[in-house]
Amino acid sequence: MNYDELISKWLKGNITSEEREHLNLWVSASDANMALLKKRIKESQPTGKLSFDSKTALVKFNAKISTQRRRRKHLVLALPYTAVIVILVFLGLEMKGSLFSSNPKEPISKTVAAPNLQENITIILADGSTRTLSSDGNEILTDAQGNIIADKNTNALNFSDQHNSGSQQVVYNEIYIPHGQTFKIRLSDGTSVWLNAGSKLKFPTSFKNDSLHTRTVFLEGEGFFDVTQNKKKPFLVVTQGVEVKVLGTQFNLSSYETDENIATTLIEGKVTLSESNKPDNEIELSPTFQANYKKSENNFSKTKVDTSIYTAWMENKLIIDNLKFSDILIKLERVHQVKFLNNAKHLNNEVFKGEFENETIEAVLNTISLSTPFEYTIDQNTITIESKS
Repeated sequence: MNYDELISKWLKGNITSEEREHLNLWVSASDANMALLKKRIKESQPTGKLSFDSKTALVKFNAKISTQRRRRKHLVLALPYTAVIVILVFLGLEMKGSLFSSNPKEPISKTVAAPNLQENITIILADGSTRTLSSDGNEILTDAQGNIIADKNTNALNFSDQHNSGSQQVVYNEIYIPHGQTFKIRLSDGTSVWLNAGSKLKFPTSFKNDSLHTRTVFLEGEGFFDVTQNKKKPFLVVTQGVEVKVLGTQFNLSSYETDENIATTLIEGKVTLSESNKPDNEIELSPTFQANYKKSENNFSKTKVDTSIYTAWMENKLIIDNLKFSDILIKLERVHQVKFLNNAKHLNNEVFKGEFENETIEAVLNTISLSTPFEYTIDQNTITIESKS
């Protein structure tokens, strides 16, 4: 059988089920066959662009297997990764890439520890008291005096003006979402905010105060805003010296301290961005455009984008769109509540493209290593990456 022809068919997407089975058996038969397939995958990529999406990964599986098979996960993890096809089937992973070991002759013997269950979502109330919240379940949020501040259902923490005493004093709450979690809150004006992992939002208990000419909140991290329209009081998000002003709209704002850029992606409506200290330095966005503020240069730029890439985190998807390896590691730290120690510095500027949905940290790393081989070890929540020897 001509396996070179089978690889060509697979890369073009016109391979039959029977031919795919033959190819799978051939690939898992030897390291040499695996190496040849890797070589052909790399050759099929555009120059300078490393990809591990569904068109160029080793195998695309959309298998849904029984719970009984899923229970064999720990057993399978102890097997050599040369039998990659068998491993994928028994793991029951639904992937848009391939599960690949950075070192096929050695199994992964350690797995990432579960996220710290004690590190819950934390909210500091206006009276200075601190409360912890679970990401699911129903509860009532009260202040130190026992007054109801908000109510939480399984979907969101809801603030309402009906819970406020009518005080004219402007007071703020501050909510923090730890790594590994996301959360939704509904502000007193009806505005909904989805907060990504490692994010913090400071917001007034009520926007009714007559001295407030804007509905101003302060963000560190990433949030998706669905803003209730109020022409008399524009909605303002302040983050790292940048202000995003809206009347009523939907947009995603990513502003982590560790990121070089502040990215605002507009889904619908209209927003204006400006520097807090230089309001004349501003930019206006229309839907499907993204504004990037480069912090080191204090300037704005905008470009048309696929907005679904920048809101995928709300659906537990990780979309890597031409990101450097160093930036990917930062994203993985937030999503999986881990810490990376990267000793393979030459990888930092490699650029990748791909998509994952509800994948384990091992699945993501093994898939990326398909294009640029590296080795890694996992010790509790610390992952150390080394150049492949």
